[in-house]
Amino acid sequence: MELIQQLKQDGIDKGLCRLWQGKLRAGLSTEELAKLYIKGIDFCISEDYPTLNFLREHFKGKCEPFGVYVDDEIPSTANKPDMVLNGACKAMLEYDDFSVSRLYMRHDSEAAVIVSNNAIVTIDLFDNAKIHISVIGTEARVNINAYGRNTTVDYIGISSFARIKTIFHDKPTY
Repeated sequence: MELIQQLKQDGIDKGLCRLWQGKLRAGLSTEELAKLYIKGIDFCISEDYPTLNFLREHFKGKCEPFGVYVDDEIPSTANKPDMVLNGACKAMLEYDDFSVSRLYMRHDSEAAVIVSNNAIVTIDLFDNAKIHISVIGTEARVNINAYGRNTTVDYIGISSFARIKTIFHDKPTY
């Protein structure tokens, strides 16, 4: 079965609505698929769609330039607007100036994140994801949503003036 057809069928099996079924059409590039994945990340995470094994088989080594990582050692990266870490990713991430970013961490991913200046970062953690977070200054803002009981948030050098908000959700996903 062709990749897009397989994705569509797997999505239908997990309750993908007609509107999104229509977005999965033949000829989509890896970049377009990565953008759809990020745009529909709430469904993808809550339904484990596509599965980690599917991502490993069909997207590892292809989708990284577009912000979707699978079992990667990510070199130091700055101000990337949207990132999804799947599998066992390891990352060093920095956000500064006036960047606005979203970071989704799943499975066994781990990241060290530094946020400074006027950056705004929202981080959603799932499964066994672990984050080491440092916020520098009083203008940077960080919102962390930790889902499930196995996620870990490690605060490094956080002052009482840092603008960081963490919500621990007692459910595995959205």
